[in-house]
Amino acid sequence: MRGTSFRLALCSHKAAEVAGVCLLLMVQGQLAAITGAHLAIASKTGALAILPALVVTFTRYVSYLVNRWTSSLFIGACGFVADAVVHGSHYPGAYTEAALTGIATTAVSIAVSYTPIGKRIERLAEPLIHGVTVHAS
Repeated sequence: MRGTSFRLALCSHKAAEVAGVCLLLMVQGQLAAITGAHLAIASKTGALAILPALVVTFTRYVSYLVNRWTSSLFIGACGFVADAVVHGSHYPGAYTEAALTGIATTAVSIAVSYTPIGKRIERLAEPLIHGVTVHAS
């Protein structure tokens, strides 16, 4: 199936970004406080956040997920929604943690897009984007 490598790489990578940010925010930076329950909640948040991205990879809008800026903003927005749905905020305000998760996920995603892994995922998408030129700008 064309694009399977891209879908697998994109979704696993973006799920890890969301889950990592969520986990760090849940324990408020106290890495020694991480428990199995925290890992389960962060994993669920990451999995839920990538579902919309997975759906988009089967549409003609897949090229938006190849662009680092739109992809990062999209996964940040999905991370916000997923975090808000999966668990309550550990900070003052009902959606504070979800907002921080969305913002931080966007920043992490942009940063990772400049790494060799990010550029490799971008190259994997080429068979899906039918003649749309992708530059690693």
